[in-house]
Amino acid sequence: MRFPKVVVFDLDGTLVDSAPDIARAINAGFGPLQIKLFTPQDVHGLVGRGAAVTIQKAAEDAGLVLSDIQRTEIMARFFARYAEVSAEGNGLYPGARELLAGLRARGVKTALCTNKSEPIAQIAARALGIAELLDIVVGARDDRPRKPAADMVHACIDAFGMSVHDAVFVGDSASDVGAARAAGVPLILTSFGYSTTPVADLQPDAIVDHLDDVIGWLPRVMMR
Repeated sequence: MRFPKVVVFDLDGTLVDSAPDIARAINAGFGPLQIKLFTPQDVHGLVGRGAAVTIQKAAEDAGLVLSDIQRTEIMARFFARYAEVSAEGNGLYPGARELLAGLRARGVKTALCTNKSEPIAQIAARALGIAELLDIVVGARDDRPRKPAADMVHACIDAFGMSVHDAVFVGDSASDVGAARAAGVPLILTSFGYSTTPVADLQPDAIVDHLDDVIGWLPRVMMR
């Protein structure tokens, strides 16, 4: 049984429960408009495609039609608050640090692949205490298509000079499924993430109920 040389991880809903922090940032963004407060549960249906999509979905949920000026101001407040809350290092799932350390001990490269803004993803990784266990952090940038496009997954794998045949993706959402399938990489999904679709319906190669289970599945999904 062959073990992957690279494991690519999503962040939100995969390694960290960031919904409470994202809700705080969204509420800060929309604060002056005095609309309802978004809860962490609300966030599950808003995230996965990047900040701009999250803000647009939140506006639609609140029945708002935003002007360009309003959207720019909301995004600025959102990102300022998001950087602050991300620096607190909240919500790392049980087993996340141990999983990354276990892969590092096996000589496996680890990559973070998230539609979260790349600078904020780096802040979060440091605050969560996992930056030293990640070989590369690939986040959202204006010059690169976001998941579900394959580009971010390819950027993670190409950084090590390896092939998609050497990699496995671990995520939680339809965006992760789209990116992994577009890249041609086997896929493991968490059952506890933010997918609004039952994860079995997304047809991953494996589903895990705890991050402790990931290592055992890696060689098995490499055979599929």
